[in-house]
Amino acid sequence: MGVFLGGVSSLLYGVGDFLGGEGAKRVTAATVVLWAGVFSVPLITVAALGLGGTAETADVVLGAAAGSAGALGLVTLFAGLGKGYAAAVAPAAAALSGVFPLVVGVVTGERLSGLEWVGVAVAVPAIVLCSWVADPGELPMGGLWYGLAAGFGFGAYTILINMTSEGSSLLPLIPARVAAMVVVASLSAIGVWSVSSFRSSPLLIIAGNGLLDVSGNVALLLALRAGSLGRVSIAASFYPAVTVLMARLINTEHLAKRQIVGLGLTLLALSAIAAG
Repeated sequence: MGVFLGGVSSLLYGVGDFLGGEGAKRVTAATVVLWAGVFSVPLITVAALGLGGTAETADVVLGAAAGSAGALGLVTLFAGLGKGYAAAVAPAAAALSGVFPLVVGVVTGERLSGLEWVGVAVAVPAIVLCSWVADPGELPMGGLWYGLAAGFGFGAYTILINMTSEGSSLLPLIPARVAAMVVVASLSAIGVWSVSSFRSSPLLIIAGNGLLDVSGNVALLLALRAGSLGRVSIAASFYPAVTVLMARLINTEHLAKRQIVGLGLTLLALSAIAAG
């Protein structure tokens, strides 16, 4: 069940990222990230309070820390993309966001079967190939550090939110979302990013991004509650494949051969991890 829910979170994140990218064509990425919270914070607050649970101080702190790490991951990701380093940033961020929690899980005692390790070995190149948007002749080295930093932030989110207690249910996601908004707003206030006004933003797209992103967070947390950190983190890292398919279906964007191969490897990797 954990791997299945992790795959669901990839689906939600992937569609949400597609909408976020569409919104970022009209306004800055910071605008999309910040105002998406206007829609997602009330939603997760109602859902979390409705389900109940008891959040200790540690759960609130871990949730806020996770949200901050995720927001910094987004800042670094978009900063690298803004500098034209998509060839390095996207693959490195996607791969590390899955591998980093996997390593932590294994170090802390998690054990994977041989078939699951095969799935992991296939998953890493699958993620990289799906998210590699550079021209074939472009060397993806210029923004490698941006991608690694972004992947570290996303991976840290998964690790930290996994440390919250089961009794807290979805409550840690409330401080996580609020902290993410505070981080982005603070960086915008000091001039790192600019933010368009709420009314001048593409609100339908931003609302869709926010609702899908927070739904992905819910699916991820439920997956972590039901499964193991390593397995879930890999299953939840296939969102670039979903974004690529959305771009193909809606914007009729051309799929490079490496992306087609990556999509095929994605299915193989998920099947191996689920069967293991």
